Amino acid sequence: MTDSWDRPPPDVAPAELFERWLPQAFAAAGLRAPPGAPRLRVSVTGGGAWDLAASGDSLSVTIAARQAPDIWLRISQADLRVALGAADPDLPAIAPPGWSMRDLLVIEPADVDLVRQVSGRLAVEIEGRRRRRWVLDVGFGAAGVSAGRPRTTVRLDAPTFEGLRSGALPPMQPLLDGRLKIEGDRALAMQLLLLVGSRLSRR
Repeated sequence: MTDSWDRPPPDVAPAELFERWLPQAFAAAGLRAPPGAPRLRVSVTGGGAWDLAASGDSLSVTIAARQAPDIWLRISQADLRVALGAADPDLPAIAPPGWSMRDLLVIEPADVDLVRQVSGRLAVEIEGRRRRRWVLDVGFGAAGVSAGRPRTTVRLDAPTFEGLRSGALPPMQPLLDGRLKIEGDRALAMQLLLLVGSRLSRR
């Protein structure tokens, strides 16, 4: 284990990440969850599924149960590794520069309010080279968690994503100039952009 708890090793096994590393990182960082923090489920293709519930100064992680979560993330093992910082020659880095796991684990009251306003399932696709794509499938609320497939797909290429990640591009600019493409429910995509913009503004 690391002493800094900045980021887990990018090659960490999903079970190790969710069942051991994340709860210990949450506790070591001295974080506290606000009342009503959303319950999160993460399903890793071929790796397992876990329910995460933050309460007070602890993060509880259990094997996914029947009770529906508030947010459901679906991601492949390869794309999870890239999100954790593993290099992929065909994809940009996913985490914003200078961000640590502390930034990703912090839950603010404003986040709780924004998440409660989002309802639906959507997919985010970052187009890399040689047909490589990084994909995150996320459902919000009862409608999104129970949906059989995303009703919205947000697509952007690697240079556009890198501009958003670094803060060089305002979150809404690629949407206005056509570099960010939305298929399906645009209102749902706008809700997600508002949530992402709120998190980025606190960097």
